[in-house]
Amino acid sequence: MLIDLRGNWCLDCRLLAGVMDLPQLRGFVARNFEVVTVDIGRFDQNLIVPASYGSKGRLAGVPALLIVDPKTNRLVNRGHETALADARRLTPQALADWLAGWTA
Repeated sequence: MLIDLRGNWCLDCRLLAGVMDLPQLRGFVARNFEVVTVDIGRFDQNLIVPASYGSKGRLAGVPALLIVDPKTNRLVNRGHETALADARRLTPQALADWLAGWTA
């Protein structure tokens, strides 16, 4: 499962969502992840979601992606949740490569 923590004010969040929806990535994402989008407002809404996976305090940035093993409900990418917070610098291939690194 991929939990996409974002705010609608965030350019990187919107760009990341757009790249994941590109035809060349949409199938890969759908085959490997169940995507759940969570609006965290301006870091003031739905923070129970990252907290339930061990996030303490304010997120370092958004978008923040939580890769969760649905069988164990365990956070797989601990320490890398905000690695794509600068998504505007990613090519579609770089995003695919990053996501592929978390698939089983």
